[in-house]
Amino acid sequence: MTRSRRALCGAADIKGWSRRLVPEQIRAQQALVDAMLAACRAAGLPEEIVQSSGDGVLIMPPSDIDETAVIPDLVRGLRAALHQENRLLADGARIRLRFALTSGMVSPGPAGFNGAAVVECFRLLDSPPAKAALEDHPHAELAVIVSDHLYQDVIRNGFRDLRPEDFWPVRSTLPDKGFAANAWLYVSDRTGGPASPPSDTAAQAPAAKPDGEVERARTLIGTGRASAALKLLDAVPGDEPPARLAILDARADANLALDRYEDAKRDLEEMLRLQPDPASPPGPSALLRLGRCHARLGAEQPARHTWTFLLEHQPRAIEAYLELGRLERRAGRAATAQNYLVEGLRLVRSAAGAPAGLVDGLLQELSELPASDR
Repeated sequence: MTRSRRALCGAADIKGWSRRLVPEQIRAQQALVDAMLAACRAAGLPEEIVQSSGDGVLIMPPSDIDETAVIPDLVRGLRAALHQENRLLADGARIRLRFALTSGMVSPGPAGFNGAAVVECFRLLDSPPAKAALEDHPHAELAVIVSDHLYQDVIRNGFRDLRPEDFWPVRSTLPDKGFAANAWLYVSDRTGGPASPPSDTAAQAPAAKPDGEVERARTLIGTGRASAALKLLDAVPGDEPPARLAILDARADANLALDRYEDAKRDLEEMLRLQPDPASPPGPSALLRLGRCHARLGAEQPARHTWTFLLEHQPRAIEAYLELGRLERRAGRAATAQNYLVEGLRLVRSAAGAPAGLVDGLLQELSELPASDR
């Protein structure tokens, strides 16, 4: 049985690959794979972790690596491999790479790895600061963008030869993807680039007060302006867990209001990573909404597992009984649905001030069960 795990996640792609002629694209693809394999060897990583696709590669090292050694060795190895590939090439034929690094939970699937870390890695790779880095530094063969939490854990502490002063902060945003995150940039050669690292107004601006901005966003959601709420939340810095949780909580509600269930799912999964105790707020609410995302996306089994997991840790979560009753009724398991709905009603009777809508929902689901099963 395959299992999820926490891992370092790296992704790279070739600058200007689509503008090359087909024979040049093929050569560039091979050069990218060769450079990444050489970097993995330099870092003591197995070559089979390199997954190639078009103009990019994904690497997912084993979970038991020493990131303080592997990350500097990877960057150094990639820098050396690119120099070797490019040493005899004309400027227009050089291979120049963007490389993104983050870490988090990943899960193997039939077509490769999945999870919020994989999504974040590719969002960082595609973000404007990563693309601008090679434009602004014409002699650089490599631009590296690192998630803020990975920078704080590893790079900032100066392990090996990867110096924190060679990185500068940026704000990576992809509004059409609902993505915004603080990150750090590095280029292999600053010759011919700006005299000082490019400033990023979102990263350098005085921090807005997250609590007030989140409340404004919730007001916008409540008045049917969820898109405006998302734009507001994207501009709110919040790297500390309490602020980040509040921002993600509001983002999830905004995405749910817009029927953007994949985006809401990603926000809720990040919330649950930041708040590992499912019984403590906002854990129960996040699990309830995560199950709804799975259900809306047609993932019946993950929805079921999410809500039953919630009940294991919060046995009086009445809304979870309603959701499970509805799910089982729709799946044709009337007896199981009835058990969940009756237990939900029993809890309602013993709970002071249970919302009328919740009672109505339980009764409505019971009324829709086949008569022979009631």
